[in-house]
Amino acid sequence: MKKELIQAAQDLIAPASADGVTALGVGEALLLRRSHPSAIEGSLYRPLVCLILQGAKDVQAGALSVHCPAGHAIIVSHDLPVLSRITEASPNAPYIAFVLPIDLGILRGFYDQTPDFADGNEPAGAIVSNPADPELICAVHRFLAMIRDDHAAPLLGPILLREIHARLLLSPHGAILRRFLRRDDPSNHLARAIGSIRGSIDQPLSVAALAERAGMSKSSFHVHFKAVTGLTPGQYQKDIRLLEARRLIVESDQAVSSVAFDVGYESPAQFSRDYARKFGRPPREDRKIERLALEASAAVGT
Repeated sequence: MKKELIQAAQDLIAPASADGVTALGVGEALLLRRSHPSAIEGSLYRPLVCLILQGAKDVQAGALSVHCPAGHAIIVSHDLPVLSRITEASPNAPYIAFVLPIDLGILRGFYDQTPDFADGNEPAGAIVSNPADPELICAVHRFLAMIRDDHAAPLLGPILLREIHARLLLSPHGAILRRFLRRDDPSNHLARAIGSIRGSIDQPLSVAALAERAGMSKSSFHVHFKAVTGLTPGQYQKDIRLLEARRLIVESDQAVSSVAFDVGYESPAQFSRDYARKFGRPPREDRKIERLALEASAAVGT
């Protein structure tokens, strides 16, 4: 990765040694910096591109896993519950990544002008990591270099974001995005089913209803869902429930049993067991440790 690009990113992080997220003020683009390797963290990835500028991370969604060193771009085409871990980072060479949620409206606007690619019809995983195209790297570099220009950013920022989206569609590893936009592709249909699961996590899962919404038989739906997300529909729903539960555990004072019921569990005891398996410690302990970590971080910040 070019030193100039890394420096352009560092210049936008204030203060320059601060870990965390830096919003760039154009669209939803952001920079992420971490100065130490991390523990395994659970989160929900939206459709996005993540260009690793420095350091490395591993990301797993069920049976899908990718290693992402510097110079690689992660592309995610569907909402995915993932486990990720920053594997390379230090105070002298922190992990730095440019993250841009993908605007499907922009992609759809480009699709009719996108050349035909022989992307095939086999189910494709919703997360890939490949060496980034030089053209994509150049577009990101120009975007970061422009951010600090108060006169240019409002005009050029949206244009450069559109260019980044276009570069993704044109890149060899943009196949999962091109396929997602095809109305007849199963990955497109699965997005509707995934939206149904996310919109009703507290409700019992009906695979038959999801398959019907996706326009598939139950058996075909299972095969395509697992191929795209790396998870069965039941595993996907459980991971979504647990991620939402962790947010409530950390951010609210709700009783653990109340959180369990809110995300669709009928047994608080089963919820606590699943939670501990997913995040490494039971809900009450996790709440205590996360609160202490937040207090310590706030104290350092002051």
